[in-house]
Amino acid sequence: MPVTAVDHAMAILERLADEPGGLSVTGLSRHIGVNKGSIARVLISLQGTGHVVQDAVTERYSLSLKTVSIAHRYMDRLGFPELIQPVLNELSAATGELAQLSACDRDRLYVIAKAEGENRIRIESLLGREIALHASATGKAWLSGMARDQAVRILSNSSLVKLTPNTVTDLAKLERELDKTRKRGYALQREELMDHMSALALPVCRTAEKFPVGALVVAAPTFRFPETRIPEIHALVREAAARIGALWPPGAVHLPLGPAGAKAAPDFSTV
Repeated sequence: MPVTAVDHAMAILERLADEPGGLSVTGLSRHIGVNKGSIARVLISLQGTGHVVQDAVTERYSLSLKTVSIAHRYMDRLGFPELIQPVLNELSAATGELAQLSACDRDRLYVIAKAEGENRIRIESLLGREIALHASATGKAWLSGMARDQAVRILSNSSLVKLTPNTVTDLAKLERELDKTRKRGYALQREELMDHMSALALPVCRTAEKFPVGALVVAAPTFRFPETRIPEIHALVREAAARIGALWPPGAVHLPLGPAGAKAAPDFSTV
């Protein structure tokens, strides 16, 4: 399929989302791998529609509030903020740590909401970012909630990048880790996604369905996440995930395509 101006526009918007200070035409060309002439033409169109703005002094381009508001309007129409934020706030307050909710979009997971803990040393939030399925407790929890063959298919099509010395990138080892996750009832990662960070997560399933629509995680610096805390955090995340599943609005996510992982997810409410 030929690359179009729309592809370039989306690549520009995605890149600018990670650059609060903005990027020049040259910077965007370097990051995206498209010649400066094509980048400049697309930017003119995006500026004309109000989706990017240019700083008059630095000549760098940034996302406009109009672009940012699109996601907020969509989430607001679904009713997510008022439905789930109180649950996340309670989970974060009970653990003192960062609580994050992710939702699936086909074969990918994105962090859509968070609540910060009160501890001074905090974990970097991934709000709005795509989750590395193989390296995160969030990704492993989500994958463990679906049929094994579908989880393997999604992992096989993912980029298994080594993010830390502890990141597992071997597909066979990841399959065994998912089997272990299903048996114990929660996903756990120890400094696989970020150095000095550990996390525990469970899949979130709508009450009316058993396929996981997302995952809920509590993350903390490893020194605040000893083995002795796991039972307490597991119980709190399990309760919060069940509450969010009961509140989750229908049609809010796009489930993975391909062979239906429609085998019922493991019942983590009683594990």
